[in-house]
Amino acid sequence: MIALRSTAVLTAPAGPAGWGVRRIREALVARQFTVVEIITAHLDRLDEVEPWLNATVTICRDEALATARRLQASLDAGMVPGPLFGVPFTVKDVIATAGVATRCGSGAFADNVPSVDATSVARLREAGAVLIAKTNCPEFAFGVTTANATFGETRSPWGEHSPGGSSGGEAALLAAGASAFGLGTDYGGSLRWPAQCCGVVAMRPRLGAVDGAGQLPEAGGRMDGGHVGGARAEPTTSVQRHFQVVGPLARSVEDLALVLAVLQDAAVERLDDLEPLDSKGLTIGWVVEEDSQPVDASVHAVIAAFADALTTAGLTVVTLPHAFDGLHATFNALRATDAMTDLRAAIGDRWDAVGAGARASVEGAPASAADPAPLWVALETLRAATLEQMAVAPLVMFPVAPAAGCALDGTALVDGTLTAGFALMAQCRAVTALGLAALSIPVGRDANGLPVSVQIVATPGHEASLVRLGRFIDVLTGGAPTPAWRSS
Repeated sequence: MIALRSTAVLTAPAGPAGWGVRRIREALVARQFTVVEIITAHLDRLDEVEPWLNATVTICRDEALATARRLQASLDAGMVPGPLFGVPFTVKDVIATAGVATRCGSGAFADNVPSVDATSVARLREAGAVLIAKTNCPEFAFGVTTANATFGETRSPWGEHSPGGSSGGEAALLAAGASAFGLGTDYGGSLRWPAQCCGVVAMRPRLGAVDGAGQLPEAGGRMDGGHVGGARAEPTTSVQRHFQVVGPLARSVEDLALVLAVLQDAAVERLDDLEPLDSKGLTIGWVVEEDSQPVDASVHAVIAAFADALTTAGLTVVTLPHAFDGLHATFNALRATDAMTDLRAAIGDRWDAVGAGARASVEGAPASAADPAPLWVALETLRAATLEQMAVAPLVMFPVAPAAGCALDGTALVDGTLTAGFALMAQCRAVTALGLAALSIPVGRDANGLPVSVQIVATPGHEASLVRLGRFIDVLTGGAPTPAWRSS
């Protein structure tokens, strides 16, 4: 039997390691620490947790310390610090980083060093953030766990199980206190699912809200970042490129909002903008069931208790049974038509360096001979009908997944039934099909002490309310949970 539970495998972070974005920046501006001290503390934490996690593929030690010294010198010279000044962060290994290897978890790209940063990375660095590591993902980011033949298997800071995938390295390091925030990607749940597995928060931005240039491979199979001069990647017919977005992970919604503002190139003018939402009279929709995958009773119980807590706090929760029906099936049908031409072009003649599972996925694509054009029309029709049902509430909550987490082999028991692979992302895929912003946020723990999250979806025009509701939930629940740290 699969038994997932919170177990003490790591000691708690010490000093500024484990601090959030805002706290680090404020400590640096107040001269309580130097940038070098902040970055060194997080590099030390990386060294401490990596033997268990195996979450990094490259640690940018020399580059990070050099950047820290430069930033400190600028601060000492009177520079006005940027919104992420001196804050350490990590980046998933499918997002281009100039001068730092980006291998997509594959031996086929073992020597790939992009010439330019992805737009998202460039904006974070311009805001003062310091890249300390690239993180592990399944090969080509295809998987519900984080493992590949090149870099091995990443484990959760919560115990002997998976941190989820495909942004699992990001979520694991963040939960372990080794970085202040992370940058990942989300196609069918690759931010939201690992965020739940590790008890952190993540945002899947609405389509087009964050510039996605520099996700590798780009159109035509480019592996160098592909946006020299700031130009966006050219349009592509790839289903993956249509739906996949770049987004942040953090340990609080306040930190997430600060990072998201930078990614969206929208300044946060006042910290008051991040204050929690006034909950009185706000209506939240709750999709209590739909037709993708059954949700384990223990997960449903946590979400039901959270819904009660929202009601007690003054919100109105209305149930929307079956509001998301059909979305998962339509997303899967579209995904099955994707020929993955960009990835094929990038691999070129290096198929021998591709792992067996990833090779089968790519060589077998498209899995369906269906004409995608009618499927896109069907999706738009379904999306319009879903939005009509969601009109009763600006924000709608939904489970992240059928189970709280999964074993290292990508399996979980859902009410006693073995559930595996992408079935564990069914609810995430349904939300992806809508193209809307979705926040993955912990709202409780199951009987084994593992975090359970909900994804809260913003109807068009209510993205700001989504962030502010997230701040309210952080206050209501006491914030993101932490693993049961081992005694030192």
